[in-house]
Amino acid sequence: MKPRIQNGYLRAIIFMPLWLITMGLSATIGSIIVMQRMGIDMTDESAVQALFSNVSFDSPVLLSMTTFQVLGSFLALWIATRFIDRKPLMSIGLSWENKAKEMLIGLGFAFAFIAGLFLVLMAVGAIKFSGYEGFKPGVFIVSMMLFLAAFDEEIIFRGYILNSMMDSSKNRWIALGGSSLLFALMHAANPGVWSNWVPMTELFAAGFILGISYTFTKNLWFPTFFHFGWNFFQGLLGFEISGINVDSWKMISHENTGNVPDIVSGGVFGIEGSVITLTCTLICTYLIFKYYNEQR
Repeated sequence: MKPRIQNGYLRAIIFMPLWLITMGLSATIGSIIVMQRMGIDMTDESAVQALFSNVSFDSPVLLSMTTFQVLGSFLALWIATRFIDRKPLMSIGLSWENKAKEMLIGLGFAFAFIAGLFLVLMAVGAIKFSGYEGFKPGVFIVSMMLFLAAFDEEIIFRGYILNSMMDSSKNRWIALGGSSLLFALMHAANPGVWSNWVPMTELFAAGFILGISYTFTKNLWFPTFFHFGWNFFQGLLGFEISGINVDSWKMISHENTGNVPDIVSGGVFGIEGSVITLTCTLICTYLIFKYYNEQR
């Protein structure tokens, strides 16, 4: 059946408040359950603030909250696909049959991308190695949390929003631009994102590198594993993730030398605030496009 709303851009815009509301409700329910399980008095404001104000990436509380966030996202997707799009939920690109290769390539590509940037930044004198921190057991919880967070953003911004916009645009780049703009704006409150012009530009460009394969395959597993690896390996190599501290699982410590401008080193926003990262993102987006275009 045809969608109740034919214009895919309009469907995407309508979906955003639906998603935010269901995600907020799910997160609220999750918060209540977590506090009850931990014996937190919900009438004690200081106790509630203490629980949620300093949650690290390796916290079971954050993992639980991320799980409830994903559940809220799936509820919004089910409502939208069932009653607006009138198509199966799986149509957003959840089929995993014969997709193991794409998962591994996505993860490997992310490692090569982040490790390569680390070496380039060292070579240009933007950062210097300051120590090896060793293995941290919290990495297991961090991995699960980061995967869920990446999966959550991919099912929303690529699986539904980009998918819907592609229905109304013959030009993949216009659809990518619309979904990438919403993706960047959802990170507009991150620490240091407005420190200069690079972080928001890189977040916008990240929507392209994460979404370009989806415009060919309509499958989420390559972008999901690339997105997960992007965040995980950044933290492992000691970079902030979009301005957020990663002490809970980093294995390598480094520091900015101060010898180059923040737009080169990334400054307080981390590697995603560097024009070197932005340039590599644009180049790799083209290379992914070229690869899939030649496979057709």
